[in-house]
Amino acid sequence: ALAPWGEWMGAWKSDPTSGPTSDADAEAERIDRQKAAFGGDTVARIKDLNVLIIGCGGTGVETAKNLILSNVGAVSIWDATKARMADMGTNFYLQEEDVAKGRTRAESSLPDLKTLNPFCRVEGLKCPELTDEVLLNPDVQGTGRPYAAIVATDLLPKDTLIRLDETARSNGMAFVLAVNRGVTASIFSDFGPRHEITDETGEPARMLAVSNVEVLSKPSLLDAGRDAKDGDSVVVVTVAQAEHGLDDGDTVQLDDMRDGMSALNGREFKVRRGGVKTPPP
Repeated sequence: ALAPWGEWMGAWKSDPTSGPTSDADAEAERIDRQKAAFGGDTVARIKDLNVLIIGCGGTGVETAKNLILSNVGAVSIWDATKARMADMGTNFYLQEEDVAKGRTRAESSLPDLKTLNPFCRVEGLKCPELTDEVLLNPDVQGTGRPYAAIVATDLLPKDTLIRLDETARSNGMAFVLAVNRGVTASIFSDFGPRHEITDETGEPARMLAVSNVEVLSKPSLLDAGRDAKDGDSVVVVTVAQAEHGLDDGDTVQLDDMRDGMSALNGREFKVRRGGVKTPPP
């Protein structure tokens, strides 16, 4: 017999009697794998995120599944639409029994979603509508934190979507609209006026070899940025690769520095490219 979906996805990890490791050990192992995939900074950020997902069609339930498995703090789902036979083609958690008994899509999806990750809190909202009181809950599922993002996956009335976006934007929450209609799709994102991008490309970190480090008094022909004045002490680091791909504002971390520079190991610096000005005729 096939294992139930939730058990196959790892719900056994919440039972300390099912294996030699404890819940804490399993959680530590999970975090270590996430750090290798996402980076420590990203893992530290996502573990405290509370996300509200509106709609449990194909896009909504897939979004919920991926967020839960990514180990965010809490996921809340809301969908008052009754499950239909057509929904079974996109929501892989729905069964004919859910349609026959008139259950909502959120009610039908919740049991399986809750089994995916015992370290992520998952609940369904039972409110008839999403009022500001619901959206601005300061203690989502007992986490002590409000929602960090609202993801709408149903094409709600325009006035409702605008209200959701304005509420999210004015309270420091991200708002994402992602709607799929067969061969067509729409997506809209609003991360607020102060959204900070720390990784513009998403490319993995590269390792470059340092060929030379020199401390010198800045001559007038050396362009070391607007903040560096002639006569200031500047550190010039040259890498061996001609096409290093570094640009102003990039972050580099030094490692394996020797000969009096070991104190720099592990430290991060912002890149500022330098150059030599053309001397006047």
